[in-house]
Amino acid sequence: MTSAQTDRVIAIDSRNFDELYRTKRTAMIAYATAILGGDSASAEDVVDEAFTDIWKKRHALSRIENVTVWLRQIVRNKAIDLLRKTGRVELHGDGEIFDQQISPARSPEDSALLSSERRWLERALESLNGFQREAIVLCYFEGCSLQDIALQTGASLGTVKTRLYYARRRLAVVLQHM
Repeated sequence: MTSAQTDRVIAIDSRNFDELYRTKRTAMIAYATAILGGDSASAEDVVDEAFTDIWKKRHALSRIENVTVWLRQIVRNKAIDLLRKTGRVELHGDGEIFDQQISPARSPEDSALLSSERRWLERALESLNGFQREAIVLCYFEGCSLQDIALQTGASLGTVKTRLYYARRRLAVVLQHM
């Protein structure tokens, strides 16, 4: 099964479950890390719990139209459940979601510059509330359409647009002061 097939339609069996886990786990951990405010250890637990639930319920699932959207919804719900259990309302992160975006093939100078820029961006993102940060990460780092963000977060399209609008406004103010 190719990666393109895992994004379209699958029936869950052991072979394509392994492929799904292998191709989507890292991205889902990054997504959960953003929701959990940088808590990558909890994000890994959330993602593994999501995959465990999928495997346990695989016989009830027939075909999934957009696996990435469907998987993000499950991971998001698990992460929000964890936030509720731990009483965390505001999401503040240490930016581990961005660690994977620095290529090891870069020169030390380029890596240092990117690392500095990454810390600068992380500080700006910390100024957003969790919902705004989630919308920004999905839109600009994951490349999701507004409709996909609405579907994944369970928010209306208008709410997604509002979150992005206020997040961009807030980021503009914060970045001007940096």
